[in-house]
Amino acid sequence: MLRIGLDIAAIVIGVGLACLGLWALRRRTASAVSEPQLESLSAIATAFGGSDDMATIARELLERVEPLVDVELSLLYLVDDERRLASGLLGRDDGRELAWFGEITVDLDNESSGVSTAVFEAAPFAVYDVRSSKIVSPRLAQATGARSAAFVPLLANERVIGVLVVGTTSELRAFSSEELTLLRTVAGEAALALDRTRSTAALKDALERERFVARISSRVRSELDVDELLRVAVEETGAALKVDRCFIRLGDTEDSIPIAAQWHAPGLSPIETGRRLAASNLAVRRRETVAIEDVQHAPELAGVGGTDALLELGSRALLAVPIVVFEELIGVVALHRFEPGPWTPGDVSLTEAVAREIGLGIHVARLLRDNERRIAQQSAFFRIAAMLGQPLSLSATLDALAQAACDAFGGDAAAVLMPRGTELELAASVRLPEQLVPLIADGVPAEGRTLASPKLAGDDRFDARWRTHVYEAGLRALLAVPVASPRAGRNGLALVFFSDERTLTDEDLDVARHLGEAARGALERSELFEAERTARALSQQLARTGSVLATELDPAAVLDEVVQQAPALVGADACAVLTLEDDELVVGAAVGEGTDEAVGARVSSTALLSGDVFQSRAPVAVENAAADGHLAGADILVEAGYSAYLGVPLFGPEGAPAGVLAVYARRPRSWRTEEIEALQALAGNTSAALANAELYSRVSLEKERSVAILANIADGIVAVDRDGSVVLWNAAAEQITGVPQAEAIGHTTTQVLQRDLESGDAAPGGQRLVSILRGGEEVWLSLSEAVMRDPLGAVAGRIFAFRDISGDRMVEQVKSDFVAAVSHELRTPLTSIYGFAETLLRQDVPFGEEERRTFLGYIASESERLTGIVDQLLNVARLDTGDLQVELGRIDVGSVVSEVVETVEGANEHRFEIDLPDEPLAAEADPEKVRQVFNILVENALRYSPEGGKVTVGARRNADRVEVRVVDEGTGIPAAEREWIFRKFYRAESAARDGAAGTGLGLFIAKELVNAMGGRIWVDSTEGEGSSFAFELPVARD
Repeated sequence: MLRIGLDIAAIVIGVGLACLGLWALRRRTASAVSEPQLESLSAIATAFGGSDDMATIARELLERVEPLVDVELSLLYLVDDERRLASGLLGRDDGRELAWFGEITVDLDNESSGVSTAVFEAAPFAVYDVRSSKIVSPRLAQATGARSAAFVPLLANERVIGVLVVGTTSELRAFSSEELTLLRTVAGEAALALDRTRSTAALKDALERERFVARISSRVRSELDVDELLRVAVEETGAALKVDRCFIRLGDTEDSIPIAAQWHAPGLSPIETGRRLAASNLAVRRRETVAIEDVQHAPELAGVGGTDALLELGSRALLAVPIVVFEELIGVVALHRFEPGPWTPGDVSLTEAVAREIGLGIHVARLLRDNERRIAQQSAFFRIAAMLGQPLSLSATLDALAQAACDAFGGDAAAVLMPRGTELELAASVRLPEQLVPLIADGVPAEGRTLASPKLAGDDRFDARWRTHVYEAGLRALLAVPVASPRAGRNGLALVFFSDERTLTDEDLDVARHLGEAARGALERSELFEAERTARALSQQLARTGSVLATELDPAAVLDEVVQQAPALVGADACAVLTLEDDELVVGAAVGEGTDEAVGARVSSTALLSGDVFQSRAPVAVENAAADGHLAGADILVEAGYSAYLGVPLFGPEGAPAGVLAVYARRPRSWRTEEIEALQALAGNTSAALANAELYSRVSLEKERSVAILANIADGIVAVDRDGSVVLWNAAAEQITGVPQAEAIGHTTTQVLQRDLESGDAAPGGQRLVSILRGGEEVWLSLSEAVMRDPLGAVAGRIFAFRDISGDRMVEQVKSDFVAAVSHELRTPLTSIYGFAETLLRQDVPFGEEERRTFLGYIASESERLTGIVDQLLNVARLDTGDLQVELGRIDVGSVVSEVVETVEGANEHRFEIDLPDEPLAAEADPEKVRQVFNILVENALRYSPEGGKVTVGARRNADRVEVRVVDEGTGIPAAEREWIFRKFYRAESAARDGAAGTGLGLFIAKELVNAMGGRIWVDSTEGEGSSFAFELPVARD
């Protein structure tokens, strides 16, 4: 802010000096001009004095100077403070303003022109012929069309702030010395007005910058959150200086400094990395402000990151100011513009002021944060003492330890690792990232001293992969405090993580030592508390387990219950019970992850681990069996990945060893004395329960064997007592009679079966046939009977054994009916053939040719009928053996239907009605088999239809099926017989009664052929109204 105040004072002094210089110029000019010209000069001065706008002053100047020296062309350029660039402010040609002139710039260093000559010579001059002059820029001459011109510098405070150019465009002319003097005077008046306007604007800008810096200072110094402080700074600064990007990097190592906060204009993407930002790197290296007008012409950036990354961002002009607090570099503020160009002193001073305020704000915030951390540490001491001084459980103490460690050091996460066997495992945590939970204990060295890692990423004391995982979780620093575990005799660790790199002070190490000492006392009390509580819990658990095992009478169930209870008793992960069988220990039951394949496994009774327990009849406890090469293959569960082992012996009724009860833990662990004793007590309960269960099992087995025999025998077994009441009714009796056991027990056989099964003989013998009713159906039984007598010889009961022979009787009946039907069917054509053949062989009767042909026709017809019957029998045989071949192909079902109907239509008195569509009905089937099925259905319809009746045949497509239907006007089929008519050898009762011909095989053959072609067949019938037989086949694929 002091710098900005000095800028304001300099502006005020400059304005005063400019006024004094102009007054002296007027005195020198007054003697060189005429009275009218003096009046014009006075009017010009008055006009200039009433405006504070540069464009208005320029317009007044050009409008008044043109008639004063009689020119058509007038131009006004403004020169920057470094006299390196002149920019067009206003141009007029023949009274009209030139719209394009505001875009004109002149490079004063590198472009030869009258404007640069006037700037550097600081004196007016005239050029008679512009087009042939070497000091006039051809570019500007061509753009303006000037013929002759005069160049007059605008001097203010002995500094050229602009150039007035006047000239002609129509003809050549010379400018007199009086005219140049007059122009110089007018230019002086304009210079004063423009300089005053510029000074006023500069003063306004300086005051605005001062207010801006004051506002920034107020906000950043009142903001205790560093992130919010930086956000406010970049947003305010970027918007105030109208740049495209503004960002702050915190650190002091050039290219590796991360971006802490950034702001960018709308539509831009944020910068992803702080690397290769050359200007800010250079500012850090030099510890001074770096201003770059154009990245493409900045060789000084080559050694600090180059320009490629900056050009990829679109940045051309750069300004970087280091943030220094009390001689300590803590970061850099950087501004980027997409357009190249110089940075004004105001831009630089404002940015430097902002950098100073940011540095002070960060310093104050850090001081306050450090103070808060110290207060938090003191508070943590009290919390540690209060929290760890209470008689808490071990888990609660570990949780309190993790929370106290995190609070004491202001950490972002904490974890407590405790010894388990030879390794450390996670026991408690606070805000630990989820991805670190399974691996947090794998990469920490188990040292007995405090470890401080301010920058964890490069600390090779920790495992490299572990460091990578921690870094990816957003944690950068670590403090490890040793925590003594009295029970394990080894140290655990309390880990405190920080999201930023953290240098730990001596105060932090003092807190760490205090934390370790307090944790030791708290853990000793907690472990005593846990030991007492564990002993009480073990006693209660053993009592519950003993009561459960005492009521269990199944040995397998006892083993299952034990393997469930044992891990819970001692906090193990798996359990197995091994019992002795033929000098080997067999795993009878197991529980735990990966133990499924263990059940049934056998090991020698002299093997290591379980064999040691069996032979020594004493417990064996191993902390880490997996780490011992001799033990690694000695146990199937150790091979499955378990480490810790504890086994105790099981004893039989006579005190001999009978097996082993073993528990396992995934991770190495030590087994406490009370745990070993509890497992031994459980093994004693288990031995007693097994002895009781095995005795009960032997008795139950004998009973179950008898019941199983009766339950699974194929014959029905019924036992009655001396009063005739049923006392046994096995499953076969239920199935044969249809009477459930519950309804039979306690009743007599007469009550149950409506028939007395007793023979009445004192000594019944042999099999006898008895019929009973089962659901209204007569069932025939082959029955045998045995009498049971008491010691006095009196009848104590009877046992009936019977089997259902109804099926056998039905088969015999069907066979008899089939033989009779086939005999009849074969006899009829054979009788005709034999009769006509005998007649033709007679020598006493001369037959004419016509009579002989008629007889031979009958013989051929009956032979064909006989062949059909034989073919049916052969087809049935092939269907039974699976030898019938079906050749599927694309057929037109409509053609097959038409052919069959044409064959039979003229041979009988029936009327046929055909219902076929016009288009082909393509199906996937065997044409011969389809013809055979359709012929069977048509013959069936003709056989059972009255003479002259109508038979309707038709076919149609139904979705992805082709349906064929044959409808007759016959007697119909009773509902009770419809499910039987497609069975082999079955003939409807009405057909047999009416004497209709047939073997009972046609519909059976039709059904089997349709099924073989992937279709189905069914019947719809109403008794007395006819039948409708239909079958469907798959539609042929295209």
